[in-house]
Amino acid sequence: MLPDADSFVVPEQPVVLGLSGGRDSVALLRLLLLHDVQTFACHVHHGIRGEAADADARFCRELCERLGAPYAQYDVDVPRRARERGESIETAARAERRRLLVEHAHKVGCTTVVLAHHAEDQAETVLFNLARGSTGLRGMRQSREEEGITWLRPLLHCRRAEITHWLESIHQDWREDDTNANPETATRNKLRLQAIPALERAMGRDVVPLIIRGARVQEEVVQALDEALGMLPLFDPQGRLYLPLLRGRSAAFCKAVVHYYLRSSGVPGITERHVERVYRLLCEGSTDHSCNLPGNLIARRAHRRLRIESKSAE
Repeated sequence: MLPDADSFVVPEQPVVLGLSGGRDSVALLRLLLLHDVQTFACHVHHGIRGEAADADARFCRELCERLGAPYAQYDVDVPRRARERGESIETAARAERRRLLVEHAHKVGCTTVVLAHHAEDQAETVLFNLARGSTGLRGMRQSREEEGITWLRPLLHCRRAEITHWLESIHQDWREDDTNANPETATRNKLRLQAIPALERAMGRDVVPLIIRGARVQEEVVQALDEALGMLPLFDPQGRLYLPLLRGRSAAFCKAVVHYYLRSSGVPGITERHVERVYRLLCEGSTDHSCNLPGNLIARRAHRRLRIESKSAE
């Protein structure tokens, strides 16, 4: 049977699909085509895993040819990027996929990119963020917009078993990435293969819905706070944070405003450390006037205002 209609979001416009050849992206391709969604499949060959990766690419191309879906493949040298930027292979691969999916979306005239993350992926993400201690109990959003692209995860509320059973019912095979079964290859593998099963043994039940529910409650709290902060006259006409409005407020309130301002200003990858650094700029007696932020940005305090600017503007 098809994944539950309440858990699968059908896009209303043409999409670019990140197609790896694995179970989840193959299922998403079949579901999108079944619902008559114009789908441009995009496969990124990372330059790792040797012949297995070559076989993944062949599988994706042949599947799309059989189903009549437009197919594009991009080959990148992820290990070289990882070395050049001092990143892990996992981080470099994710960044290259993202870049190429956006590039392909622009090429074919799409504004929506769909990814095949499901409920178990969401639970792993929540635990990963919680363990990092920087973003709290936070998961992936089913839909978000960034720089003209809508990132959509239509399967985010579907369970892995549900996806597997549906593929088996229509006799659709998929590719298995052996590295996903090795807890030593990636932190997320350890969470999936060790941490979540250990939690389930400790709790005596399926913990994935509990983790996702906790993240959803936290997201609702953040949205409510954003709505409340959005009603306050925090910014001047130039979009700078007006600091006198924070005078006499608690540290918790000021940090919430700082976090809201950084997100509103498009600062990527915000962590508690970044919020704390900017907050210290606002404290009375601070001798610092600026601090570095992700995305080649800088926070600068001057004339009772805080602004975010590019380092290139210095």
